[in-house]
Amino acid sequence: MTDTRLRLTRHAGMLLGLGLATLISVPAQAQDAAWDAVIVAAKKEGKLLVYNGTNFPIVKKIADKFTAEFGIQTEVLSARTTEIRERMRVEQATGRTVASVAYNGFTTLFVQMEEGVYQPHGTLPNAKNVAEPLKVNGTMLPVVIGNFVLMYNTNLVKGDDVPKSWQDITHPKWQGKILADDFRAAGAGNVWFEATLNAFGKEFHEKVAAQKPVFSRNFPDSERRVARGEYPLYMPFNVSEYPTLQGLPVKAVVPAEGAAYVAFGAGVLRDAPHPNAGKLFMNYLLSQDAQIMQASEGYRPAAAGLEGKYPDEVKPLLMGKLLGTTTPGRLTETTKLAEGIYKQ
Repeated sequence: MTDTRLRLTRHAGMLLGLGLATLISVPAQAQDAAWDAVIVAAKKEGKLLVYNGTNFPIVKKIADKFTAEFGIQTEVLSARTTEIRERMRVEQATGRTVASVAYNGFTTLFVQMEEGVYQPHGTLPNAKNVAEPLKVNGTMLPVVIGNFVLMYNTNLVKGDDVPKSWQDITHPKWQGKILADDFRAAGAGNVWFEATLNAFGKEFHEKVAAQKPVFSRNFPDSERRVARGEYPLYMPFNVSEYPTLQGLPVKAVVPAEGAAYVAFGAGVLRDAPHPNAGKLFMNYLLSQDAQIMQASEGYRPAAAGLEGKYPDEVKPLLMGKLLGTTTPGRLTETTKLAEGIYKQ
């Protein structure tokens, strides 16, 4: 509803209620008709290729359900972010765009949007369900959030020793006992570094550095090293890995200040060969079915109102407070800062 109509409603009250309802129904009907036309055009296009720069298997699973529901043959090509970006660059430079949608982290999407890689996706019915702190800007569509929290070995850390705050990891008892994703390189560690730097300042990181954390860039191995008891703590732990660790002596906790996070989403490529199928797929990513599928694998849905449907084992980790995320274009700065603080 426009600001003008809101003002009319406040001043005229019930007297204008019927007239406003009539005025409002016309745009709504037009929007429904426009979206129905997108669905018809998407089915006529009949196919879709999605570039998945995250390598998350869930994207393929959602694509398979999308194919089953709409009859649009959907393929997903998964590869490293750098490989996907180069493929897209070459295709667009030579006028031979193959894929219609790209799925990636928001920092990458933002940089590519600035480069003109994407086209506006237009009105998507499910976009209205996107909740704060995420926003829809008409080009990049937020789909899920990846939460980064703290993991500990339940045989080694018990009761009051379980950290309840990020500040707790600076206690001397944890010196030499923290395994961490490397803060000095792109990835979960750097996301956590920037979020906590913004929230707590450089002094906090100087205290963490004094704990002599052991860095690794192999997070699956790190998680299992903690499970084996080599280290009692691991951070930042990607909640999407939690379902794969069931049955092991580890537990994850969202510290009181909140989880560092990164948003993931999608965009329709410029000169997409199947733009309507791309728009329909993006809208489907925010459907209840697709959002709950992603929640079952440890990703926090972008759509509001689904908390009651989150799987019990990850619900506390998905519903916890959010601390902060990265700033597009700041990676070089934050990695340099981290290198200066964490000298090993």
